[in-house]
Amino acid sequence: MSGHDTQPREAALLAEHQAAAEAGILLLRACQSCGEAHVYPRPHCPLCGHRGTEWREASGVATLYSYTTSAQLPPATHYAMVTLAEGPTMPTILVQSDFEALEIGQPLTLRFTKGPKGAPVPAFVAPASLRAEAYAARVIAEAEAVPPGEASALAQVAVIGGGTMGQGIVSACLIAGLSAVLVDRAPEALERARSVIAANVAQAIEKGKARPEAAACLDALVCTTEMAAISRADVVIEAVYEAMALKQEVMAQADRFARPGAVLGTNTSTLDIDAIARATTRPGAVVGLHFFSPAHIMKLLEIVRGTATEPATLAAARALGDRLRKTSVTVGNAFGFVGNRLMIAREHHAAQLLLAGALPQEVDAFQTGFGLPMGTFTLQDMAGGIELAYRQRQDTGRTDWLIDRLFKAGRTGLKSGKGYYRYEPGSRKPIPDPEVEALIREWSAAEGVTRRPIPPAEMHDRLILPMLNEGFKLLEEGIAARPEDIDTVWLRGYGWPAWRGGPMYYAQQRGLDRILDRLTALEASEGEAFRPAALLHSMVAEGRALFPPSPDGD
Repeated sequence: MSGHDTQPREAALLAEHQAAAEAGILLLRACQSCGEAHVYPRPHCPLCGHRGTEWREASGVATLYSYTTSAQLPPATHYAMVTLAEGPTMPTILVQSDFEALEIGQPLTLRFTKGPKGAPVPAFVAPASLRAEAYAARVIAEAEAVPPGEASALAQVAVIGGGTMGQGIVSACLIAGLSAVLVDRAPEALERARSVIAANVAQAIEKGKARPEAAACLDALVCTTEMAAISRADVVIEAVYEAMALKQEVMAQADRFARPGAVLGTNTSTLDIDAIARATTRPGAVVGLHFFSPAHIMKLLEIVRGTATEPATLAAARALGDRLRKTSVTVGNAFGFVGNRLMIAREHHAAQLLLAGALPQEVDAFQTGFGLPMGTFTLQDMAGGIELAYRQRQDTGRTDWLIDRLFKAGRTGLKSGKGYYRYEPGSRKPIPDPEVEALIREWSAAEGVTRRPIPPAEMHDRLILPMLNEGFKLLEEGIAARPEDIDTVWLRGYGWPAWRGGPMYYAQQRGLDRILDRLTALEASEGEAFRPAALLHSMVAEGRALFPPSPDGD
């Protein structure tokens, strides 16, 4: 057979090979003469030259032969050679893998991923990552399995505050087929809000993500400056600025106009639910409803129980979350609740890394490399964190050397075109800024700190371990009932990578004894901010685990 004659046959084999890949199957070409299999879809054996070859389906099991990495690859992705159980060694990529944790000879499992042109290409992943993903899927499914409750009884939700959060919450309600009322004291805010809400609902309808009655609910949306309009709502949610006095004032007004039996929800991300509830005459009806922005898209709803929150109120809050297709997690009342409690710990230590010698882009690169969707300082710029942190401190008299100077320089983040980074007009891409680097170096000098390079392993310990430690404190304090609740919050609300299973699952995989040892060492060198939680101490001393062992012993 001439080379010209083999071309149609090779093309046909390549098409069959690609079709199998689309179905998640890796096909090998096996020689009928020497019996060897190879990964290239050729009509002849590349080893002995025999022209009698046939397809053989690979098991998908392999071991790591060699590996390297490149900054051009996505996070947690590396080049590798793997040896298939059938014999051939093939070039591929590893996904969802820590480069430092890879070992020659370790087992791997096949997982196809999209190549540069969108076609599936074979990749491999460690079984431990697959087990973490399975755990993540299980705890999310458990959180979403809400028993039948009062969802069908919900008809109308009233939202007070026409800002970003109020717009998102109303949009979520309309998309879910609930009647809604939006109250704001500024007519111009209501006009802007209605426009945004209409666009959100239209987009959801276009994508097939809205209930059939969403368009009618949008047409019936009431936007008003009159608080009395909330009187027929089943759930009233305040979504005003994150200031205690303002929230107490608004909740007291809602208490006066809301019907008996209505749930009074507060969309706070950090504030004391009990203090807000005390502004009303019915604290048992008050519950924290911590939505995540954009509220009509983000899947998590943190339901915060106050000291007086009644079971019926919690049940109605869960029913609302279910109706809105949210993953609802009930947590206790503490500053930052569960999600932000871990976030705040990480943010503090990220700032300390800047003081010690890192730059914003280095800290953020570590976090995205870890698998998080966005680094600390990019996130702060996107969310206006510099301005928020500055304004929240104005009543306390406390200062922050770096944030105060960033704010006074007009560096309030993406909206101003400059924050920890600078931004080109119309672009959301963060660009490292020498002005910020100079400020950070000045800060270190003012504090008498000699700057030094911060290696990735130290960044891990100073950013991730405090989050895990905070998780143990939440369990110890009863703010989180189970480690699974902490993991669900971070998986659904903060983008923790599913292949790491959640912060507490990750803690167990790292080894509680190792985490305790490292935190103890950091406490000795860096101070009490790293002091290990009492629960972590006792669990290590007693040999207890956060989760029962899996059947394979992992």
